[in-house]
Amino acid sequence: MQSKMISAAKSVVILTVYLITYVILINCGLLLNVVPYLLISFPFLLIWMVICILKDDKPGYPELKPNDEWGYRDKSKHDLGFF
Repeated sequence: MQSKMISAAKSVVILTVYLITYVILINCGLLLNVVPYLLISFPFLLIWMVICILKDDKPGYPELKPNDEWGYRDKSKHDLGFF
């Protein structure tokens, strides 16, 4: 049985809310006994977020064809004027 990872976007949102909560608690002086635990757990959550982003299997990222260069998905290379 394969475990399903959270999508990259959700993991970024979760960690952003976590950091906003941390900053609010520090600046308002609330729950100061919980803040050190939030600080200690942050590196582990950051690693978890990076793993979620790297393992995200959401389709929609086109593969480059031979002799293609990386570019923007929403603009063709002729619109950019650099090629």
